[in-house]
Amino acid sequence: MGVVYKARQISLNRIVALKMLLTESYSGKKERARFQAKAEAAARLQHPHIVQIHEFGQTRNCPYLALEFVDGGTLAQRLASTPQPARLSAHLVELIACAILMAHEYGIVHRDLKPGNILLSESLGPAKK
Repeated sequence: MGVVYKARQISLNRIVALKMLLTESYSGKKERARFQAKAEAAARLQHPHIVQIHEFGQTRNCPYLALEFVDGGTLAQRLASTPQPARLSAHLVELIACAILMAHEYGIVHRDLKPGNILLSESLGPAKK
């Protein structure tokens, strides 16, 4: 449904992840409403391990989200390279579980939670997509 680009938010001179609907064929009234509802739900979440939404807008009839940019790749990429130390793995599971719990407490369920959708910062702290 969407595509994500690495972009610069000129007004604040920072790197962001820019999520946009793919094409107008995917951005009918229903899809736009769903995109905005997801943005509003995610914007309510303030947690150090959940990606923050900086802005919701529209350009050239295409809605977009400017999100916090997370620079360490995905958990899937990390797991594909080498086995992880037990302590680090346990720590990551704890951080992810706490982030998911917080979202659930706000009534938000991530329907596509998988290693490819868990972003890691350079310091290895996860931030969900």
